[in-house]
Amino acid sequence: MITKEKIKKEINKMPNDLMEKVYKYINGLKSKESKKKEIHTFNLKGQFDNINIRERAYE
Repeated sequence: MITKEKIKKEINKMPNDLMEKVYKYINGLKSKESKKKEIHTFNLKGQFDNINIRERAYE
C-alpha cells in the first residue's frame, strides 16, 4: 500500500515545472458535489399536482 510519505518523497524529487500539472491532476481527482435533480410532478388533476413530492414525503 502506498503511503502519503512515499507520495510526498516522489513529489519532492520532481522538477518544479511539473508541479502545476500534478496540482491540476490532484484537484481533478476530488469528487464533485452531485446536484439534486428536481422531481417533476405529473398533471393528474389531483392533490399531488404542483407540489414537491420529496418535501411532502418527508413531512
